[in-house]
Amino acid sequence: IEPSHFADGAAYVATSGYRTGDDRPVIVRTTDLGKTWESVAGDLPSGGPVEVVREDPVNPRLLYAGTHFGLFASFDQGSHWVRIGDVPPVRVDDIQIHPRTSDLVIATHGRSLAILDDTVPFREFTGEIAAKPAHLFSVRPASGFYLQPGFVDSNGKGVYRGQNPPDGVLFTVWVREFTGDEIKIAVTKSTGQPVANLKAPGAPGFSRLTWDLRPTKDVIAEYGGDDPRLLVPAGDYTAELTFGTTKVKQTFHVDLAEGISPRDH
Repeated sequence: IEPSHFADGAAYVATSGYRTGDDRPVIVRTTDLGKTWESVAGDLPSGGPVEVVREDPVNPRLLYAGTHFGLFASFDQGSHWVRIGDVPPVRVDDIQIHPRTSDLVIATHGRSLAILDDTVPFREFTGEIAAKPAHLFSVRPASGFYLQPGFVDSNGKGVYRGQNPPDGVLFTVWVREFTGDEIKIAVTKSTGQPVANLKAPGAPGFSRLTWDLRPTKDVIAEYGGDDPRLLVPAGDYTAELTFGTTKVKQTFHVDLAEGISPRDH
């Protein structure tokens, strides 16, 4: 049962009848304290029972469903559903949305825990954005750090664990359809000075690119710069997406402890 974050008397319920041979996906919604119910299972796969439904705490039209064949999201309050492709197609038993980071924490049956970082782009996704050739979503602030002597990335890898998210900035891009164009993101300082250039294949749907907060080699070669091991200084930056003739800009902030660099240790 998922009480609504937005309306008194509203709630969602997911039920699974697979133990009795009923594999239909069932998600229903009430807006009158349970007097009446309507299905919001939409076009979920017919043979995939649902274990959990969650309503996004910021966007009432965004829903998540954990099914026996993976994680699904709806951007229109349950009329249509799409599978989140990076999550293994296994049973999803529970979903939680982190209140501070907006990360999606997923508990699976047989594949442990998974975290989908920064779901804010899903909150921002609208029909208007879906109709565009491409879009760059807002970029959350990033923090840079250097490892002190004696602390290296390999520490602790003797214990089985999943992969942590990459350090740096995470860019999320929407592409409507394949055109043969690449996704290109140019990062500049607030002064307009180029800092980094990133590229990725222009695959349809959501794509993500990461930047490690260091100048890219092409920028250093053309404009010069400091030691490539150094992170960029703290401050405001601009990212500009180019996809064919489409251009979209977003600004973001980088935090970094001043006076600390690889030369210090």
